[in-house]
Amino acid sequence: MSTATAPSGALSSATPAHKPMSGLFLVCVVVAICIWGGNWPVMKFGSQYIPPLWFAASRFFSAALLSFVIALCIGKLRLPTRAEWPVVIGVGVLQMGLFTALVTGALHFVMPGRASLIAYATSIWVVPGAALVLKQRLSPQQSMATVFSYAGMAVIVLPALLHADLHSMIGYLMLGVASLSWAMNILQIKLTPGVKLDFDLLPWQTLVAGVPLCLIALLFEGAPSFLQDPHSWYVIGYTGPLATALTFMIVLQMTQRLSPVTVSVCMLGVPVVGLALSSLIFGETLSPDLLLGMGLLSVGLLLPALPGLGWRRAAVR
Repeated sequence: MSTATAPSGALSSATPAHKPMSGLFLVCVVVAICIWGGNWPVMKFGSQYIPPLWFAASRFFSAALLSFVIALCIGKLRLPTRAEWPVVIGVGVLQMGLFTALVTGALHFVMPGRASLIAYATSIWVVPGAALVLKQRLSPQQSMATVFSYAGMAVIVLPALLHADLHSMIGYLMLGVASLSWAMNILQIKLTPGVKLDFDLLPWQTLVAGVPLCLIALLFEGAPSFLQDPHSWYVIGYTGPLATALTFMIVLQMTQRLSPVTVSVCMLGVPVVGLALSSLIFGETLSPDLLLGMGLLSVGLLLPALPGLGWRRAAVR
C-alpha cells in the first residue's frame, strides 16, 4: 500500500489508452492513502505483540482468505492466465511480501513517522527507472511535482540519517530496500500493459505473499503464539482486510491507470498521514524540518491534481 509522458518506440504503441481519472476513483485514492497512513502507527503498535515475519504473514494470509471468499461469492474466482502469473508473482513477492516484511522489521529499529517516508520514497528509484527502462520523459508539471517531492524527502530524511546510530541505520537500510522492491514492481506492471489488475487476481497475489511468509515465519519465529493475545487480532483486522484487501486493489489500479512517477509521488501522501498520526499517538516531534518537508511533499502531491495538466493528462499517457 505511491508522471512521465508516453514511452517512445514500440512500448508506446503497445501501451493501451487509459481511462481519465474520475472523481469517485480520486476519492478512493485519498481513502487508500489515509488507510495506509494509519497503518504505520498500527504496525508500530502491533510490533509489541507480533514478531515481524508473523506480522507480515498474518496480514497477507488473512487478506488472502477474505479475498478468496469474496471472489467465490461474487463469481470472480479463477486461475490466473499464463500471461498474468508473472505480474501476480511480482506483486505478491515484491510489493506485498518483501516490502511488508522489511518495513515491519524496520519498525523495531526506527519510529514510524520518518520510516514511512523512506519506505514510500519510491520516486527515488521510479523516476530514473522510468527514464531508463520505459524511455519516459517528464512534463513540466510532473517535473515540478518531482522536484518538490525530492526536496521534501531530503529535508525530512537527511537529518535523521546524519544523526543515526548503527541501530537506526539498520532500520533505514531495510526501508530503502523495501522502497526499491516496490519501485521494481511498479516498473514491471508498466512493462506488461496487457494484464488488467482487477479483483480476480488479488486472491492469488495475497496468497503468493502470505504462504511463503507463513513458512518462513514458522521456521525462524516458531509457532504463532501471539494469536492468544486479543490485541493481535485487532491489529490483524486492520492490517489484513482493510489495509491490504481493500487498499491494494485501489493502489494496483492506480499503478495500472497512471504513469509510474505519478503513482510514486501520490504514494508520498501515505507518510504525510503517517507522520501526522505518529506525532499524535507516539509523540514523534513535528520539528521544523519535518513541517517544512511535509509542506514540500504536499505541494508535490497537489501539483498533479491541478486542473489542465494533472490527473487527466497523466492518466491518458
